[in-house]
Amino acid sequence: MAVTIEPHELEPFRAVMRDLQTGAAWYYAQTASGGELGSTVRSFMANCQVLNDWFVNAIDDAASYKALFDQPRRTGADVIDAMKYVRNVSQHVLHVVKPSDTAVLVGGQFGLRGYFQWEAIPEEVHAKLRKGTQALRPTYEANLSGKELLGTMMEVLRFYADVAPSLVHRDEHGEWTGFPLMSQPGILDPIHPEEPRWDIAQARVWMDIRGPGGDARVICGQVTIDEVPYFFGYTFVGRLSFAPFVETAMQINKDIAIGFPYLEGNLAANVFDVSGEHVDARQGRVYRSSEDLATWTTRSAQVEAREDWCSPGFDLDSWRIPCALEGGGLTPDYVAHGVRRARRLNALVPPRHL
Repeated sequence: MAVTIEPHELEPFRAVMRDLQTGAAWYYAQTASGGELGSTVRSFMANCQVLNDWFVNAIDDAASYKALFDQPRRTGADVIDAMKYVRNVSQHVLHVVKPSDTAVLVGGQFGLRGYFQWEAIPEEVHAKLRKGTQALRPTYEANLSGKELLGTMMEVLRFYADVAPSLVHRDEHGEWTGFPLMSQPGILDPIHPEEPRWDIAQARVWMDIRGPGGDARVICGQVTIDEVPYFFGYTFVGRLSFAPFVETAMQINKDIAIGFPYLEGNLAANVFDVSGEHVDARQGRVYRSSEDLATWTTRSAQVEAREDWCSPGFDLDSWRIPCALEGGGLTPDYVAHGVRRARRLNALVPPRHL
């Protein structure tokens, strides 16, 4: 059951949902840069409660929203109540809610990222709360306390997107503002609220249907791996490319059919390496087009596999391993999936709108 948000109610809801989305994305970015995380967490839980209060008290269809918290509860409702508890702690008691002081560090040559947990709320703090808030403590302990922070933020975003899809804030391409998050090599935790969790087969279907991230892709050639022809090239956001891509002809034609632009042109003659200007892009080269892509490319109406080829300035053999990493059985499935996800979602570029 969806909750109806009337047109005159939507604008403020969508503004706060944007704050939630960018709050989660900013928190994730800060876990790699060593930034101060507590204020971001407190802002997120406060905005979560703003939405919760508005759904309960300010919309015409409040009854439908309240019914989601009756038994059997809607998936995610407990997380919203747990957020309400910890927000009330922060609002009404002299206690600073923050991530745990210790973190699990993951990463390697591409940089470290900290995975922090929600801290437990001390008994003496809990005792100062009103009885209505105290009743929510078991929900907090079951759904937030000791849990990894970003995962619970994503649960909040999924809940509100599920019960009221119209409030999701989207960018000019229809993508969730602030997403996808930057890929962390070797980590398969979701980097997008809509991403199927822990099921590679379902995640691949989802990625293939929704279309690639980025503004456009420039095709630079075709190479055959284990009798399968793959097209390769670079994905651009404006005039910048943070990542290569590898796709079959069938997938490219599906993308073209839903409106995503694939282009052809002499990339080597029209881009230059600007990796030094993008120190956060640790996972590959960053290229900038000297002019708008439209000045040196033509749009493909369809692609068709043929003899292997490549654009001027490229070495065909050098693309065999990048193509095999994603689809040629060179690595275990979960590794190949991580590579494809990063490329397909263009998740090697910092999210816009932060």
